[in-house]
Amino acid sequence: IEVKYYSIGGDYVIGEKADNCLHRLAALRDTPEYPSIRIINPLCIPEDSSQCAYFQSTQKIHVAWGISHLLDEVPYKNLQPLKSQLIAHFGRGKYYRFYREESYLSPEDQNYIRRTFHQYNIPGEPAFDSYSEEYKW
Repeated sequence: IEVKYYSIGGDYVIGEKADNCLHRLAALRDTPEYPSIRIINPLCIPEDSSQCAYFQSTQKIHVAWGISHLLDEVPYKNLQPLKSQLIAHFGRGKYYRFYREESYLSPEDQNYIRRTFHQYNIPGEPAFDSYSEEYKW
């Protein structure tokens, strides 16, 4: 088996999928601000590195930020039950991190909210505050 090693400031990232691995990209874009970085130990990479459990794709995902206006168009009779269902699903802490834009809503999170709106027969799309493309860690 031929193994690819990529030198990163004296540390190494290994594997045939390394070119598309977010861990490698993060290490390559690191700055001198941090004197040391964490790496994946090459001895923990399986012989068939295409099956690496530590692999994270460099492909970005479309995420939503903020739910401060999510419930603005929800009829009053559905407001409390819908909000309670969202909090029950995400947890109170995560719900309010979404609200304060401290955490993004993944495509799966957005789809759950969309399905919940449809369950309550609320027309249109849920109103998120903004969107961006982000790496999925």
